[in-house]
Amino acid sequence: MGCGAALLLASAAGANIFDIRSNARTATSVPASPASLGVAVAVDTVTIEEAMKRARPGDTVTIPPGNYRISNLAVTPNTILYAPQGATITGDMVVRGPKTVIIRGFTFAARTVDISNSQSVTIGDCAFDGGMAAIKLDDASGALIINNDFHAVTGAVITGSGLDRSTISGNHFVDCGLCINLDFNDDTARGRDIVIERNIFTGTARMPVDVGPLGAYTENLLLRDNWAADFKNREPDPGATASTFVAYSVVPTRGVNTVIKGNYAIAGCRGQGAIGIELDGSGEIASNYIQDFSYGAVVYGAGFNVHENTFVNATQGPVLNYAKRSGRIAGNRAGDQKPKMARPERRIWPP
Repeated sequence: MGCGAALLLASAAGANIFDIRSNARTATSVPASPASLGVAVAVDTVTIEEAMKRARPGDTVTIPPGNYRISNLAVTPNTILYAPQGATITGDMVVRGPKTVIIRGFTFAARTVDISNSQSVTIGDCAFDGGMAAIKLDDASGALIINNDFHAVTGAVITGSGLDRSTISGNHFVDCGLCINLDFNDDTARGRDIVIERNIFTGTARMPVDVGPLGAYTENLLLRDNWAADFKNREPDPGATASTFVAYSVVPTRGVNTVIKGNYAIAGCRGQGAIGIELDGSGEIASNYIQDFSYGAVVYGAGFNVHENTFVNATQGPVLNYAKRSGRIAGNRAGDQKPKMARPERRIWPP
């Protein structure tokens, strides 16, 4: 079969694998590479949009290397969209509805993947370069955002309200704004079992992790083994008085059983940070290493347990019980008494 032809292969399970031609041009998909504009495309070429229309549940759409321009591409539920050798996408993707969708191996040029109101969507091994937002996940459930690279995304990178039973793991953020921004409502049916782990943040302009707001509900939120350094924080937002120079902020007032454990943050050479870790609601802050923040940790609610952390150069104090509510503070160290934590390694997926 010639290089320009489409491949439609049947797998043993009866699902299809679509192998589409790079730089294909259609009414809604034109190549990002100027050199390929105007090139005649064989009539049997399957474009990304066409493959999505033809895909059946369980199909894999395989994308070869190339540059692709799309416009709000709707990804078919229960499919795998995969670029095993990498491919660059200019344009936004949208995923809605139930069932598993996997988006893997792409570079998005200043564009967004919106998985709001979806179920069991995975975005993995992708790169997002530039733009204001990379992944939107309002009211998504069962999302897995894993081993992606984000560079110079200036707004809220991974952002949304009402996430539920989802994991954000092994992602690297370089020179981004607000890296992980999750908002919740006073809704006990959302905000459950969120895991944020093994992510690396460098050159952050606002906060690595911001979970809130006041009055919101979360349950069993786990913030574990994340690593943040070399902040480029701009201090308060325009017109605000509170500093945004915070490493890990988890402040839903009705948060239940939050665990913040094994995280690392060092403010960097640009000056003292404001708060290393802040927590509202009940939960545990343990075994973290925080350096060069005015406060190592600040707790606002009741039912906290802050123990066995290392807070180095916390000039205003290692732990502040802001509202003087009931909780436990014990066994924290004020000096550099243990080795700095290494950057966490990514975990191989799928298992």
